[in-house]
Amino acid sequence: MKKIMLSLMLLMAAGNSVAQTALWATGTAVPDGPVQLEKRPDGQYRFAGALDAGELKIMTTPTLQPGTTQFLAPQLADAYLVNNGLTYVLTTDSTRAGWVVSFQEDTYRLLVNTADRTLTGELFLPWNEVLIAGSAFEGGSDNVEWHRDNMLPFRRDHDDPYVFTWTGRLGVFDGVVEPGRFKLEGQMTWGPRELHPYQQDEDLLQSTRMRTGGSDTKWHVSREGLYRIRVDLFHETFQAELLE
Repeated sequence: MKKIMLSLMLLMAAGNSVAQTALWATGTAVPDGPVQLEKRPDGQYRFAGALDAGELKIMTTPTLQPGTTQFLAPQLADAYLVNNGLTYVLTTDSTRAGWVVSFQEDTYRLLVNTADRTLTGELFLPWNEVLIAGSAFEGGSDNVEWHRDNMLPFRRDHDDPYVFTWTGRLGVFDGVVEPGRFKLEGQMTWGPRELHPYQQDEDLLQSTRMRTGGSDTKWHVSREGLYRIRVDLFHETFQAELLE
């Protein structure tokens, strides 16, 4: 009997693992659905885009395959997509209610954490500012701490309020804490809005993705020079160019 129970538990675990290798958004709230969610470097899944008023469902196959497709259904009834993190359950019941989208908007974002089985959703609004902080530029720090009052501002794109660009010199300096490191802030202080690479000391020239909040990881400058950095807050993309 114990062997049978163990076999069933292993099969269930394997099924859940397979079910979460890719996810799609569908339902009446998805205007061009099904849409595949992006898998982030940390293993979580994200969506950023327009949604209509209606119901949104997250499923494990691009099209419904009865008995195979699993849905990430909210544990509670009448669960709204915009939330601070609600628990979901896996089910093959395609009639089970999905997530409620109250109104049409172009800037919805959602994040699925398959480790703790939660979905977090938001209506993402542009930030007022983005600033670079750290020891990778002159005056950014001393041998004790980073200077928050010396952060340098990015410039907002005229056509896209979510895009910011900064141009300036970066390098590795002596007599400072964390030489060559930097992160990005959404205000001239530490948090609550911060942008980080997924890995500590990620080379800025190799970095393409960033995340909002989370662990206090920093980018690292491997070559001194004049750089241009472009970030897209909505899509969480990062691009750096060495101009010299």
